[in-house]
Amino acid sequence: MMQFLESEIQQYNKLVWSTLLGFDIQPEPGTFDFSSEDTVTGSVQVTGKWNGVITLYLPSLLVNKITETMFSLESGGANPETKKDAIGELINMIGGNIKSILPQPSVLSTPIFAMEGQSQQFPFTKKVTQCKFTCKDSSFALSLYEQKPAEKKTVSA
Repeated sequence: MMQFLESEIQQYNKLVWSTLLGFDIQPEPGTFDFSSEDTVTGSVQVTGKWNGVITLYLPSLLVNKITETMFSLESGGANPETKKDAIGELINMIGGNIKSILPQPSVLSTPIFAMEGQSQQFPFTKKVTQCKFTCKDSSFALSLYEQKPAEKKTVSA
């Protein structure tokens, strides 16, 4: 079964990774299981006609490769700040592309991060899409969480 915007997410993600980094990524079947101990998460919130969160889950090893490539660093040269800059740029570009196909008008937040050992929670959302990819022998995922509509309160007489 096709997920919400699945093919567009795969297409935009591939485009951004190849344009920004020169990396070839491939969609991969199955679900993405990650441990927060070894995962860096970058998210942007979308608010407006459509409300939700776009989240990138990346293993630490891949984050290092992305950061070193983006900033032309030597192997091992990525520090927490440069990693946040690299992932921020990546999720911003992917988020901007995805936002353009969501109901308009909508606005993108600045990126928020969870470094290794941390996790992000988005209460009142449900996961509507998760696309798994492979790049340089690492698996990663891009997920879309949609805000659940507010419960309607009924007043009983």
